[in-house]
Amino acid sequence: MRVEAWVGPAIVAAIISGLISLAVVQLNFRQGRKLEQARRDEKVRDFQIAIRAEIRSELRNLVQHDVAEQLVLVKSRYERDPAYSVSVPRPVRQSVFEALVNEIHVLPEAVIDPVVLYARQRNAIDSIVEDMRAPSFVALSREQQISMYEDYLRMWDAWREFAVTAEAALSGSASISGTRAGLPADRRN
Repeated sequence: MRVEAWVGPAIVAAIISGLISLAVVQLNFRQGRKLEQARRDEKVRDFQIAIRAEIRSELRNLVQHDVAEQLVLVKSRYERDPAYSVSVPRPVRQSVFEALVNEIHVLPEAVIDPVVLYARQRNAIDSIVEDMRAPSFVALSREQQISMYEDYLRMWDAWREFAVTAEAALSGSASISGTRAGLPADRRN
């Protein structure tokens, strides 16, 4: 048998085999990228759902309080009771947000800004609450205490607005506006 007789078909077979291998590698690469993107999208979606749930939970508390009414009640109490000094509760710890704060960069840009503004305002509330719970607050004049309480209530209003804006941004985000596969209709979103 002559070498030329089988070299031609062997080369053709090798070229075809190489092209098939290249196509398989490309296909695997693309499928891997799609899978990786799907995992990233799922992570972003899960983060947004978790953060939105925490903000919604807090928003329920924020909207229950009439800030103007609170101020009237506290001022009235200051007028009636010379020994009175307002006391404010510490906000509940944000366990979900604390767990995800280092990953906030994975969120869509349109969501990051409102969420960060909300979180910064919440941190400001935490700070003023600590100041108002300190012994030095009681040592302030009654007028200074009321003024500080008014600041606290203005910050509370801003906090509520930032929470509404952040919740709306998260709810309006394309990555969580669809349904979640595998969940009953009443558990979706």
